[in-house]
Amino acid sequence: MLLLSIGCTDAPASDAGVPVDDLGPELAGAVALIPTSPEVAAVCASEVTSTACTTRDAAALVARCRARLSARGIPCATTADCLGTYRPSRPVACRAGATYPDRASCAEAVEDDCAFYRACLDAAHPCGDEGYALAFGERLCNAFIARREEFSPAGQAWLRGVRTCLQRSLVPLVGASALSCEALVDAAYASHAGCYTAPGNSVCALPPADLGALTRVLAPWLRDPRALRQIGEVLRSCSDAGAR
Repeated sequence: MLLLSIGCTDAPASDAGVPVDDLGPELAGAVALIPTSPEVAAVCASEVTSTACTTRDAAALVARCRARLSARGIPCATTADCLGTYRPSRPVACRAGATYPDRASCAEAVEDDCAFYRACLDAAHPCGDEGYALAFGERLCNAFIARREEFSPAGQAWLRGVRTCLQRSLVPLVGASALSCEALVDAAYASHAGCYTAPGNSVCALPPADLGALTRVLAPWLRDPRALRQIGEVLRSCSDAGAR
């Protein structure tokens, strides 16, 4: 159920992305790369946590990632086998390079992006491929972007808002000291329901088809008891809102 250009202003309500094999030099604006698997995300960590401001630069990031994958013997017959592209909706001018160039930059989550989980949260509290940052945060963030076309324009707008809300809620954890991986999971999950039902951007207002799409994307994570408790919190919030 829930989680949660080329242009540097708001992206269209429905963003089909840029075909990565057709990237050319003529368009400008923010482009982020979306890995198709956790393995690609790990091998191409620097590329998938970067922002390109022209399609020429995005193509260069793609080429670097494909070279890394080839060197590891990881199949990537076409770019689309390993990477997708996304035109994020950001209200600020595009800044090329690492989305979070240093720890200080993690003090403010970049809107509509997934790099925070790897570049900031896991860098501050390395819990590995099975920790919250990489196994849940980054992976689900990327999955919702990759499958955004399954959602209505309203659903896609909700996802963009949730994406940013969740990462902003995690900013204080980056600076926390002596935080165990288990404590990190508990603290991160505690923020979910509030972001999913935020005033003006609540899952409670989405059409049934979007709720079905959310359930399908989230299915691999719903075995976690914490995810089930989170769903219960959201359902209660929606029920309370409907009763008022």
